[in-house]
Amino acid sequence: MKKLITLLVLFTFINVNSQSLNVPSLIDRPFIEITGTSETEVTPDEIYVTITLQERAENKEKLNIDKQEESLKSSLKELNIDLNNLTLNTANSDFRKVKSIGKDVIISKSYSLKLNNVDILNKVYEKLDLINAHDAFISKLNHTKILDFQKENRIKAIKAAKDKAEYLLVAVGKQIGNPIQIIETENSTHNTPYNYYRGRSMANTVQSYNAYTSDAESNKHDISIKKIKVVSSFMVKYEIK
Repeated sequence: MKKLITLLVLFTFINVNSQSLNVPSLIDRPFIEITGTSETEVTPDEIYVTITLQERAENKEKLNIDKQEESLKSSLKELNIDLNNLTLNTANSDFRKVKSIGKDVIISKSYSLKLNNVDILNKVYEKLDLINAHDAFISKLNHTKILDFQKENRIKAIKAAKDKAEYLLVAVGKQIGNPIQIIETENSTHNTPYNYYRGRSMANTVQSYNAYTSDAESNKHDISIKKIKVVSSFMVKYEIK
């Protein structure tokens, strides 16, 4: 009885193994491996500016933080900017000894302002110059439809892989078959903010409002925003027919 069971198991193993040998595995099939990539540049429609106000002494008088905040909001209203786009990030106080004033608490406040285009950004910077804001820089770039751009770009990337496989195989008298394997190798959005100021480019965290206002020439400033770059890439294996 034991011998009979052993023979049945052995027969079953041989039968299954022989059948599997008749079916080519994915590795045994001839294939072509292709990478398709697509890059799309998007002009941001959301520009976030971090603005810092700070109490300081000028001409033996302290510039009050409340007055500076009032001047900031008044300036934004003049530009028809909704004050709901201005939010308070942090409020800090520092106990310092200021010459001619004595010991006092110096207060600073940091705000985030959302804008929708570079033209209004130029005007905001001009206003910040007028009210002597302590600092300002672009902290974030975004687009309200960035997910749609990512989707379209991924489709372009995988189509690029197919097109490349087709013309390469035509060159050797072959055709592509079904895709055997699809691997997404990249789906990224590069939105690090940069300023381009009078032909000089530098990271926006370095080129802040202080650098911007250091130019002795009046109010004519030329700022452009680096576009958001969406990058997608797929590695695809196609069967060769």
